[in-house]
Amino acid sequence: MNIGKMNIKNCVYLVIGIMLMTWAAGCTNKTNVGNETSVDSTEVDSLPEDTLETLIEEMPMPKAADELFDDFLFNFAANKKLQYERVDFPLKVDKYGKVSEMDRKQWRMEHFFMRQGFFTLVVSDMKEAEGSKDVNTDNVVIEKIYLGKNCIQQYLFNRVDGLWKLQQLNMESMKSNKNGDFYDFYNKFVNDSTFRQNAMAETVDFYGPDPDDDFNHIEGSIMPEQWDTFAPELPKDVIYNIIYGDRKPKGSQRILVIRGIANGLETILKFKKTADGYQLVKIST
Repeated sequence: MNIGKMNIKNCVYLVIGIMLMTWAAGCTNKTNVGNETSVDSTEVDSLPEDTLETLIEEMPMPKAADELFDDFLFNFAANKKLQYERVDFPLKVDKYGKVSEMDRKQWRMEHFFMRQGFFTLVVSDMKEAEGSKDVNTDNVVIEKIYLGKNCIQQYLFNRVDGLWKLQQLNMESMKSNKNGDFYDFYNKFVNDSTFRQNAMAETVDFYGPDPDDDFNHIEGSIMPEQWDTFAPELPKDVIYNIIYGDRKPKGSQRILVIRGIANGLETILKFKKTADGYQLVKIST
């Protein structure tokens, strides 16, 4: 899975495509949205970036996009006008326990992970990863985890009168977070090769591309010393976590899910909790 960064132009194309597909499908396959807008891709490709963003802003978000948070989020992250409308100003800001407010003039456009072309989830089981499909979810937290800085910024969204709104920002230390021990472990795992070798099971279950054949996948197991040959590319500086509803970390495992936005590809790393931290036991990509 290639998780290289996308440039802004590709990101805008991507968002337009997602929005058009969302409109055509009615978001949840239950609501038909009339008067769909179509955009000729050849015309879009010839537009400058500022015109593309203006084009997105001029596209009204379909009402059905408020049914599922992910549908709303793609619009929120791409449409500046919509974003300013859906931030509940003055916005409450809790920075390490010190509470203040942010007004409209202080806010800066937030694209979240859209420009990198993938997002991550940290879950206790794969059932939690499907929380994005629950139309009854009324609160979502997006966590932006700065691995090297040991801090986490949280964006708290609530659905108010049927509309998703950003209502609070939190900044906290990693150790204060309920998943903080795993985030700290992952930082060491992805950035320290010696630590990683010791944090892998003797044999790690593996399903992924065959390094000798681009058209085939292989299934079996790998040893720690084979990491460089078979391992997927992993984010090293910043990761995100999306918490749907009142989900809380539980159990003795953590699963890192990396999902491509445009290509639908998914990489899954499963870690088991140990006395010393966590241990990688499975890779699927």
